[in-house]
Amino acid sequence: MKSGKNSRRYFLKTAGSLIGAVCLGLWGSMVNSQQKNISKKTISISLNDNRTVLFHDDYIIINKEQLLVLSSYCTHLGCKIQTFEDGELICPCHGSSFDLDGNPIKGPAIKPLKKFEYSTNMETKTLTIKI
Repeated sequence: MKSGKNSRRYFLKTAGSLIGAVCLGLWGSMVNSQQKNISKKTISISLNDNRTVLFHDDYIIINKEQLLVLSSYCTHLGCKIQTFEDGELICPCHGSSFDLDGNPIKGPAIKPLKKFEYSTNMETKTLTIKI
């Protein structure tokens, strides 16, 4: 009976650990390259609407003193927010609500909505979101 570093069990543990580490490294590389590709996209939205809250696909545009662009997906389970009532953005799935800065007011969501960088062109009245 062999023991120590010459055992079959030691070999299998070591080989499995090395294969797992290589797979995790490759997975991380794929995720990073995918995120770099996604971050190069932009979306343009018309700003012809004077409402305080404008829902547009995956984004919520808040038009207060300064514009703010938020994700329209709740940070709890990713349900799409499309309701603005009594000064709050309301998630239809579990009742989370957010203020107009994207901060959670009522749970179960505890994280704020994701904010996006943007630029505006007042000549063409468009908002360009950098994603």
